[in-house]
Amino acid sequence: MALPILDMTAKFKRIFPVLLIAIAAAIGFLYMREPSVAPEEITHARLERLVSANAIAQAEIAPRTPAGMYTIKGKYLKSGKKADFTVTTHLSEPLLEKLLSKSTTTMSMPHLSARSKLVEMLPTLFIAVIIGALLFYQMRATRSTATHKIRQRPSVRFDDVAGVDEAKAEVREVIDFLREPGKYKKLGGSLPKGVLLIGPPGTGKTMLARAIAGEANANFFSASGSDFNEVYVGVGAKRIREIFNQAKAAKPSIIFIDEIDCLGKHRKHDQNGESQQTLNALLTAMDGFNSADGVIVVAATNRPEDLDDALMRPGRFDRKVFVSLPDSRGRRAILNTHSRNAPIEHPEKVLEVIAATTPGMSGADLANLINEAAILSAQRSKANISLAELEEARDKVRFGIERRSMTMKADERRVVAYHEAGHAIAQLEQPLLPPLHKVTIIPRGMSLGSTMSLPKEDQNIHSRTYLLQQLVVLAAGRAAEQTFIGDITNGANGDLDSAKNIARKMIHDWGMGQKLYYEFEKDHAESEINTLLTDAYKQALAIIEQKREQTKLLAETLLKEETLARDQVLKLLGIEDGRASKKPLVIADFLENGPGSPPPSHYTNN
Repeated sequence: MALPILDMTAKFKRIFPVLLIAIAAAIGFLYMREPSVAPEEITHARLERLVSANAIAQAEIAPRTPAGMYTIKGKYLKSGKKADFTVTTHLSEPLLEKLLSKSTTTMSMPHLSARSKLVEMLPTLFIAVIIGALLFYQMRATRSTATHKIRQRPSVRFDDVAGVDEAKAEVREVIDFLREPGKYKKLGGSLPKGVLLIGPPGTGKTMLARAIAGEANANFFSASGSDFNEVYVGVGAKRIREIFNQAKAAKPSIIFIDEIDCLGKHRKHDQNGESQQTLNALLTAMDGFNSADGVIVVAATNRPEDLDDALMRPGRFDRKVFVSLPDSRGRRAILNTHSRNAPIEHPEKVLEVIAATTPGMSGADLANLINEAAILSAQRSKANISLAELEEARDKVRFGIERRSMTMKADERRVVAYHEAGHAIAQLEQPLLPPLHKVTIIPRGMSLGSTMSLPKEDQNIHSRTYLLQQLVVLAAGRAAEQTFIGDITNGANGDLDSAKNIARKMIHDWGMGQKLYYEFEKDHAESEINTLLTDAYKQALAIIEQKREQTKLLAETLLKEETLARDQVLKLLGIEDGRASKKPLVIADFLENGPGSPPPSHYTNN
């Protein structure tokens, strides 16, 4: 019975504030509600006549708003019977007393007694008590969230963090200092107070921070930047002071603040008083301790441009460690780490294939890939994880699950087939782009079809010609629709967005236009962007027209087979080598002969 009781307690805590508000609203409504009997307005003279004639059996006088307005409730004689009445009149206190002195009728004025005043104040006092209870409840809840800080000695070590060798090398001195601070103190040296880890999401910044504490055998105090933001002024600053005091009392220690851009946002762009007060508390706290005391602040962000300059100056977060997306070698190491307990067939060769085909994936993506492959293998009642499951998991993580249950009409499938055939034919004609790997018309994620290419290696720099060829391939799907369908559809939405983004970056960010553009020449820059897109579409139309028969053959085959691999496409089109003189890579050859050119990774989606 313990679990149901705990569950009921949690539910009561959630609905308790709502109940208090509902009670307060009900009392306020009843208190402010007008009398149910419509008031009868009478003159002063008529009221005097009723009193003088003793026609009023009994009455009770109560003040109303505005001042000088009174309500008289009671019973008066009407046709020999007593009838209820309610009247309102404008009278002053002296007139009321004079009126009462002329009558023998019992007329009371309870509002003049201390007891009646207390009774009138009860609803207001009760509402005030409810509001106070709500504030107290909220403060208790706020105080309870402040105890979420984690104090522990993490079990994570550097061996558990793969793919970030450069970042690990930069923080080794922090570990050495925490282990042997005396060696540095003798020489008068001190480490930076703050180490800022900068990198895209999922690259292992949090795990790296834990590994630093684990290797140094230091206490680890963790918090998120959003934990310090509250609607109550001063709460965030108090939490900053608390976590620093706790860390100083448990040194050697590391204070880790994840997503510090939520806490340390540039004050020019954030006018919130509570946020600025919290940031000032953090700046003061970092000035108030010395790293030689055995306390170091580690923070992580993927938006360093949002951080305040005062936070980035020397003496605070003056050590910046970049944790970038892993290269092929790093991805291989990450896959090894996450597959330690996974039974993978031919792990050396298979993981090499996956590492080569996942450029742009972060460590979190690769961990998810291994997990998805294990789930797929379990669903298929397999004892081991094969390359097929790993490749399917890779595509699922990157593009979403195949939607084979999605029903498309025959004419829609035909549009998608010619669209993807256009991408594939144009891809084969571009010498600088990665070789074609696979083309499919099976819906996946948000796309109705996909054309996948095969990068030979990680590429960090792209030439203008390379980017122009990308624009041609992106435009080829729409060009094929216009050539063979005789109309264009909204299926090229994703291609057009990608093409516009590439063209805009070419002109505005990368200076690949006729001249360097600034804001005051924006119209001319937009004209160049449109020219790039128009020229790419014209080239795509020319390629599709020149390869008309091959495009038609490929599209009609896709309608039958749904998916074609690279070697199948080349054989269908009668091409010995769709690129240069190099032999196209086949997965079976890769597994037989060992690592060579990397398998597929770059996709063009419809």
